[in-house]
Formats: sequence, C-alpha cells, structure tokens
Amino acid sequence: MKKLICLILCLMLAITCCACQSVTATQPPESQATEPPTDPPTDPPPEHSDLYLPEVSAEQMITYFNEVVLNMEYSTGNGDVSLVQKWTSPIHYKITGAPTDEDLEVLNVLFEQLNAIPGFPGFIPAEQGSAADLTLRFVDYNEFRLAFSQVIHGENADAAMQFWYYTDTNAIYSGQIGYRTDISQEIRNSVIIEEIVNILGLSDTVLRQDSIVYQYGSEATVLSDIDLVILKILYNPAIKCGMNAEACQQIIQELYY
Repeated sequence: MKKLICLILCLMLAITCCACQSVTATQPPESQATEPPTDPPTDPPPEHSDLYLPEVSAEQMITYFNEVVLNMEYSTGNGDVSLVQKWTSPIHYKITGAPTDEDLEVLNVLFEQLNAIPGFPGFIPAEQGSAADLTLRFVDYNEFRLAFSQVIHGENADAAMQFWYYTDTNAIYSGQIGYRTDISQEIRNSVIIEEIVNILGLSDTVLRQDSIVYQYGSEATVLSDIDLVILKILYNPAIKCGMNAEACQQIIQELYY
C-alpha cells in the first residue's frame, strides 16, 4: 500500500513538473523596448540660391545689372533704353559669309549653353528659305565696314552688332552681327561670344574685368560666372521687358540671395 501511494505521488510530481515545463516553454519571451520609427534625415535648406556668387554681393549684382542691362547702347529705336530690353520669342538665326569650322563650333557650344538658361526663348536655326530674326555675317574687312558703318563710326572694330526692338514693349525682335574674317581665330573666338551676349540685351561693362563684355577688351573665350548669372537674371520670367531699375531691383533681391 505504501508502495502504491509512493508511486502515485511520484507520478503526480512528474506530471506537475511536465506541466510546469510545458507552461514555461510556451511563454512568450519578454518584449524588448523598440524606438518609434523616425523620418529619414533631410538636407537643410540651401543657404543661398543657385544664382548666388560668394564674391558678389546683392548690391554689387544690382549695380552691375543696371550698368549692362539698363544702359543699352546697341539698340536701334526710339524707345527708352534705360528699361529692360530682351528677346521674348525664339531667335531664328542664319549664318552667312565664310565662317571657319572653329567659328561654328564656338557658336554651337555657346547656343547649347544659352538654351539651357531657364526662361530663355532659345536659338533655333532658321529653316532654309525662311526669314531669320538674327543674321551672323562672317565677312572681310571692307564688307564689314560697309555693312556696319553706322555702328562702328569709323572705329577699327573686330566685330559689331545692332538690334531692333518694339518701342511699345521693348521686346527685341531682330538683329545682325558682323565678324571680320581677317582677324586671328583666337580673337574671333572671344568676340563671337561677346557679340552674342550683346545681342541678347547686355551692353559693355567697365566694372567687371572678368566679364566677356568688358569694355576695354576681353580675351575670354567662355562666359564667366558673372556673365551667366546676369543672363539668368535677365531672362528670368519675373524680369519683364520695359521694367525700370526700381522694379528690377526688387526682383533681383528676391532671386539673388
């Protein structure tokens, strides 16, 4: 009888141990504390716009803009040249005369760069037989002086340009550029760019020696940073034909910071 009681007790103990082990085995592990999900880090807003040049203050940029944009010397018309003048429609151009392969390459590279400016209407080759808004003439010395006598006034210029604009809106609608073919290719590479910048509505500068339109001569064969920024400001849609200095200043302060 004692053996039976002991057997029953042992059996009950074994069952209890198994039950405890079973309960222990099926208990979920303690939950681990997790951090709440966070948004990925974001870059801080830019300190300046993509127009900003560290070495040029907003005041200097406004002064330069007023000099080269609001003091136009190459336009032909009876309008107010102290107001913004620029192209508002695509510029269909044709090339005449005897340009070299290098002349054409300089133009192609420049047109590609200018056509990438936001708001710029674009240089487009005129279709054969159609009228061109802009004619680029590569001619010899005598033909150059005859064609541009009213512009160069007897000066020994390497190139010359003039454009026409609507006097009621100040929008440029037509122009021509003459390049002498008797000057060196090195000089021509520079004046090709200079005259294109002039035809877009920029006059010469005495303030910026680093500009392609520096009045006392530039040997640059590419647009400088300041040239590119001033063209981006001029052809920004916020700058309208016919705007005066005060209106432009307010917009430049918003664009250039």
